[in-house]
Amino acid sequence: MIKYIFSDLDGTLLNQAGQLSEKDIATVKTSPLPISLVSARSPQEMQATVEQLALTTPQVAFNGGLIYKPTDLFPMVLAEYPLVTTTVAQLVAALQTEFSDISLSAYDLQHWYTQKIDAGIETEAQLTGLLPTIINFDDQLKNPFIKIFKVMLMVPEDEQRTAVLQFIDQLHLPGLSVQQSGTMYVEITSQQATKAQALMTILKKAGLTPADCAAFGAGQNDLSMLGIVGHPIVMGNASDQIQAAGQFITKTNHHSGFSYGIKKYITKVNQKVG
Repeated sequence: MIKYIFSDLDGTLLNQAGQLSEKDIATVKTSPLPISLVSARSPQEMQATVEQLALTTPQVAFNGGLIYKPTDLFPMVLAEYPLVTTTVAQLVAALQTEFSDISLSAYDLQHWYTQKIDAGIETEAQLTGLLPTIINFDDQLKNPFIKIFKVMLMVPEDEQRTAVLQFIDQLHLPGLSVQQSGTMYVEITSQQATKAQALMTILKKAGLTPADCAAFGAGQNDLSMLGIVGHPIVMGNASDQIQAAGQFITKTNHHSGFSYGIKKYITKVNQKVG
């Protein structure tokens, strides 16, 4: 019996334009099972979707770096795993020196920071609806009270993205989790922050086990989550590598694959048990 549903956002529940389909909205709103979103996005970037779906369950941001309860004002923090600020400062300084042309930004609980507006930042702002705060990273990261949850790089060229990943690896900075999301994002979060760990935290409070759950995903950063649940469902638009982790391959995110997976897999599994 499936008792809880987790879903990635970009590439999964959202289409390429970052929008929900009417079918998926209706499916979520009428679901008899609790649903939590598990995203690389910040809470602010998730807010419009959470509101559209009328979700009140715990939500997961920053690839597991933050578990929160949605409220009308600010997210109610249930668990958090920020990066070590001195490590972020070292990372950002090294990247700015070696790759001055890449799009680099960072997130705390309330803000999206960048040092310059470039094509990547403009595209991301259009996709998420969030406006960046312009800062000097060197100055901002000296603030002892700041908590950075994610550093995000937008690197559309495959060759340069490979070079960036190798460079970060060779820095040997402690406590970092470096993951690709989609075809151009490189996202750095705390090593303590994974989607799988976030699921376990939510399930423990709900008195459930991973075997009781289904998860929808489409990207590399979903593999930890897909790997622990009893019912991993992968989108039809995912790569062959990600689809290999699925128990059921649903339709693409452009064809309401979330709703299709609910109807053709989850409902049937629960009917058999019932």
